[in-house]
Amino acid sequence: MSMSSTSSLSSEISMDNFLTLFVTQLQNQNPLDPTDNSEFMSQLAQFSALEQEQQQTGYLASMNSIDTASLQLDQITMASSFIGKTIEYSNDNSDSTSKTLTGVVEGIKLEEDGTVSFIIGGKSVSISNLIKVSDTTTTTTAATTTTSTLSGILPKSSDK
Repeated sequence: MSMSSTSSLSSEISMDNFLTLFVTQLQNQNPLDPTDNSEFMSQLAQFSALEQEQQQTGYLASMNSIDTASLQLDQITMASSFIGKTIEYSNDNSDSTSKTLTGVVEGIKLEEDGTVSFIIGGKSVSISNLIKVSDTTTTTTAATTTTSTLSGILPKSSDK
């Protein structure tokens, strides 16, 4: 048997397969030269420990994926609160001249590598480039328009 086929076999053996092999080995041993029981127990303990390690590895991998998903959700939630706001961010130049740019966040995007980016001017800007956040000044204009509209509708005090 080649090395690759034995390694693939060892990863496919389950506890049931091991116990079947264990019982078969007990049934077919030489009665004049029986195998020591402590050797069997040692093999069983080693296999049990290996199975527990595999279960722990699977558990840790699932915990890691849950943590990653939770972090992404937190970043998406935080980034979505910046939609419509003006941010200052650094650009991603590979040379040493880094510039600070400003733009209004139009949306957010989950990149293929799992990072979260802002959409500014149709381009993706990594959330890690964020420097400063400011509100846009659209509320002042709306308040002024509302005041001038109401003054045209309400009667003047001299009309009484």
